[in-house]
Amino acid sequence: MAVNGSSIPGGPTAVEHFDVIIVGARCAGSPLATLLARAGLKVAVLEQATFPRPTLSSHLLEADGLKFLDRLGVLGPVEETGVRFMKHTDTRLGDFRVRTRFPLTFDDLGGAAFLQRHLLDVILADEAAASGAELRMGTRVVEVLWHRGRVCGVRAERKGVSTRLHAPLVVGADGRASTVAYMCGSHKYNVNPNQRSYYFTFFENADPAYDDLFVFHRWGDRMVWAGPADNGLYLCGVSPEGHEREYFRRETEAGIWAHLRACEPTAAALDKARIAQKISGIVKFDGYLRQASGPGWVLVGDAGHFKDPAAGRGIGDAFLQVEALAPAVVDALGGTARGGADEAMRRWGVWRDRHFEGHYWLATILGEAGPLPGAVPEALRRLDERGQLDRFFDLYAHRSNYYDVFPLRDMGIATARRLLSGAQPRGPLLKETVGLLAREPRRRWINRHPALATSDLTAPPAARTPRTTPQNRREAADAAHNG
Repeated sequence: MAVNGSSIPGGPTAVEHFDVIIVGARCAGSPLATLLARAGLKVAVLEQATFPRPTLSSHLLEADGLKFLDRLGVLGPVEETGVRFMKHTDTRLGDFRVRTRFPLTFDDLGGAAFLQRHLLDVILADEAAASGAELRMGTRVVEVLWHRGRVCGVRAERKGVSTRLHAPLVVGADGRASTVAYMCGSHKYNVNPNQRSYYFTFFENADPAYDDLFVFHRWGDRMVWAGPADNGLYLCGVSPEGHEREYFRRETEAGIWAHLRACEPTAAALDKARIAQKISGIVKFDGYLRQASGPGWVLVGDAGHFKDPAAGRGIGDAFLQVEALAPAVVDALGGTARGGADEAMRRWGVWRDRHFEGHYWLATILGEAGPLPGAVPEALRRLDERGQLDRFFDLYAHRSNYYDVFPLRDMGIATARRLLSGAQPRGPLLKETVGLLAREPRRRWINRHPALATSDLTAPPAARTPRTTPQNRREAADAAHNG
């Protein structure tokens, strides 16, 4: 049951007041609205699309994401989709391959699951509305409102009707092309242009013998991931490099089949299968982090942080961010946050960068063109010999840290073992290793000094000065008058 915001006549548009305005109702916006509404805040969620609507996604949930859905109270509707929780994985990185069980805790539902986003997004949005959030679909934010250098709300349009919504905090949960990020001038850093494309599709009539197996193979210049999804479907994704881009543009389906048939488990699973849905893909993108917050605003999910899809952590990372942001927002608006609301949002942003930095660089390595650095499979082989391979698989669920699983010391030892084996020419091996080991300390330094890191030089002038228009000034004056 949704709670309506108060409507106050005010000039050419209606004015409504909320505690929090969330722009975007998908995997970050709706769960955040649910948690805030349950905490007693008056929340408005504005979503440009009308659900159900497909969106580009890996559709992948790991163990931690599945447990979050359980804590959120939506596990019932999720299970009704026929989603299948995978407990085993067939993983190949370079010349290291293992088929094993995910390291699950006693209350884990599974190590991974594929759930179509148009189903998941509806479930999350319905829960937000049921928890008391005001959910407005088909509503486009056209302007962020400012007052004395602070964001004080937004102007939104729906079916040609304009409305002003005021709140002490505006949350951008509106994805990579975030309107909130643009209008608030949030700058990018640690920007990494992609070196691969990604294509996804669903199959029907896949071999049920593979219904409990998550597949991730990254070998040579190829990458394939797959597993059972909801409604009896089977999801597969492939990641061609730049030299295949033109071929995939012309012969997308043939290219996908070629990659899947080159991967032993997907070739077997799809022996009698056929493509059941439209193929979707992403060809050009950047990995990045954005400035997380500013006066009266904060970004969550892909709006503030997007990594290479090779890691498949988009949905799970949005959940992690939301669960940490919600109590920070409650404290900030309740007046109990140390240093005030803006400082609370800034601290959350520092947490975000430090919590996700290792996974960001891991995704970057997985998404680079060419074979994986040989030290990576060698380091995995070393973990396996020590009986510690579970530490690597815990990366999938964000239960271990990239820098702990792949410390520089172990990468150096792995390189030394390869040198001593004589299996590869010394020159190329040393060049590869020097490049790998040299960039890791720099990447760690960048995450600790984002203001000095690579920024998005194409950011609008709003990165330095809030966008001001005559309409902005009138609405800011109304906001000040109405409190």
